[in-house]
Amino acid sequence: MIIIRNVQSISITIPNGLAIRLDKLQKEEMKTCSGIITEAIKEHVDWQQYKKLQKELTLMARAKKIVTEDDVNKIIHGLR
Repeated sequence: MIIIRNVQSISITIPNGLAIRLDKLQKEEMKTCSGIITEAIKEHVDWQQYKKLQKELTLMARAKKIVTEDDVNKIIHGLR
């Protein structure tokens, strides 16, 4: 049986102090360093996507003169 892993191995360099903190964290959480770093990268990428989407939607809302929570509520109640 052949198992195909959907992962990629990379090498990173981090400051010694951060490596010590990572080692401590992985022992406390009983996770691998790879798991912790993968989770952190995913959260960072997700946050960047969120900020990009928020910026785009804010520009769209401003173009339609939707700038306050009151404006949003008027639209919502108008659809009901």
